[in-house]
Amino acid sequence: MTLADFAEKHRLKLKRDDFGDTIILGKQGHLYEYSATELGVMFMSPRTEAEPWGRWCPKTWGNFKRAAAVAGMTLRQNGDSEGCLSLDPQNNEQAKLAIKIAKVRPKRQRTPEQVARFVAAIHNTRFKALNPLQKGIFGA
Repeated sequence: MTLADFAEKHRLKLKRDDFGDTIILGKQGHLYEYSATELGVMFMSPRTEAEPWGRWCPKTWGNFKRAAAVAGMTLRQNGDSEGCLSLDPQNNEQAKLAIKIAKVRPKRQRTPEQVARFVAAIHNTRFKALNPLQKGIFGA
């Protein structure tokens, strides 16, 4: 399973990093293609204004490492408060944990009613913009 297939299956958004590689970006890491059969997840502590390089959180990384070992993921790089793991994209338990580790948010699914309301709101806004003398826009 490729990264694009994984992203489509789990409703995730693909991006390109600074080097042109395709990744799935999260708030505290990202998912990437590790090999032809495995994906990788990188945990990097979240950035703050005081610490733009990332907050020191070895306890969080340790908890994620233990959970990943139980799920059968392979530890590839181990730092004090950051690291990388590889996973089998076909394994749903590993996939859910990897998404949680990187804090990736899935794309929202809109219902047909939400889409209809959005289209109606756009139509009404455009109609008012085309008719500036319509009562109510300029207080007239």
